Amino acid sequence: MNSTIHLLAPSTLALDHYYKVYPTKSSLVFAKVGGQFYDKASDDNLPLVVGLAFMAFRKLILTKRIEKREAAVDRQMSENPQSLLAKKNNFEFHSTAIRKAEMKTKSTFHTAGTATGTLRFYLNDGSEKKFTIPSFVPTEKVVKFFEEQQIQLDLITK
Repeated sequence: MNSTIHLLAPSTLALDHYYKVYPTKSSLVFAKVGGQFYDKASDDNLPLVVGLAFMAFRKLILTKRIEKREAAVDRQMSENPQSLLAKKNNFEFHSTAIRKAEMKTKSTFHTAGTATGTLRFYLNDGSEKKFTIPSFVPTEKVVKFFEEQQIQLDLITK
């Protein structure tokens, strides 16, 4: 399977959505594989007792659920991507609809400093979509992903 990346769609009033992004010949498919508790690094920023509780919850339950969900999404993506897109919260950006992508390597307040940066898509219809890059996704992998898809990526390191 082609290379993939993970992104987080932050939300102010609702839970975040954690996506695995798959390239196809003509688009980028965003498949939701999780929610708010996507990143182990976020446990370190919680108060001690709460952080320990989340670590235990993640180790005993959440990690297995995420791995199982991601394996199911991988399988569905390879067998029938259209059925994956029919599910709520999954979507795609056609390559022709993306004017450019912009990656900032500065972490955000939303993730309490645990993110690698942010990624913003500028679409031809004038809209923008913003995502956070989780701490376990290196910026080099994001750059390589966009190079492989031949999508312009502007890197901002301020």
